[in-house]
Amino acid sequence: LTFFSYCLLQEFDLRFAVPFGFYHAALNFGISAGLIFPWGTGFLNKPSSLPERFFLGGDFSPVCTVGGPTTVWGFKTRGLGPTEPRRHVTDNSSDENSESSGRDSIGGDLAVSAFADISFDLPLRWLKEHGVHGHIFAGAGNLAKLTENEFRNFSVPKFLQSFRSSVGAGVVIPTKFFRLECNYYYILKQFEHDRGKTGFRFSISAPS
Repeated sequence: LTFFSYCLLQEFDLRFAVPFGFYHAALNFGISAGLIFPWGTGFLNKPSSLPERFFLGGDFSPVCTVGGPTTVWGFKTRGLGPTEPRRHVTDNSSDENSESSGRDSIGGDLAVSAFADISFDLPLRWLKEHGVHGHIFAGAGNLAKLTENEFRNFSVPKFLQSFRSSVGAGVVIPTKFFRLECNYYYILKQFEHDRGKTGFRFSISAPS
């Protein structure tokens, strides 16, 4: 439990793995959640601090990422959740932050993400000896705003129904310094201003 600038922050992270006993196959599963709320007089009317809010998306593998909800496969960095129209657009560049018709991600006060990943050996001996393996996976996540009295509009069924989700498969190349993945993502569910994309993508994460 941590206090930041009159805000209350709580994170929860649960991970476990179940080996199957053949081909080094294993099921990795994880669920993460985070909650932030302003603290003090009139806190229900206050907005939370933008830098302290939760954001979901990015190419880091959730298998290797711990410390609260961060990643949902197939979505770009800060690629899902509440957005608002951009107030100032200085140019017409097409970089990552200029997508979604000039909208900015504003994060959420409540974040939940979950994943399941089945890893297994590939048939070639050289790949086995070097730890290169395949995996199939599924992930989901969602963000919600609770501050500025938005908690009055929050409901658990609505929050669960609006989860973004994806599935995919790929090859993992572990090294001493990083974990390289070549994955195919298929977006199952996203909303208008989310930035998820079906297709192939390379990603690098910390070694597991």
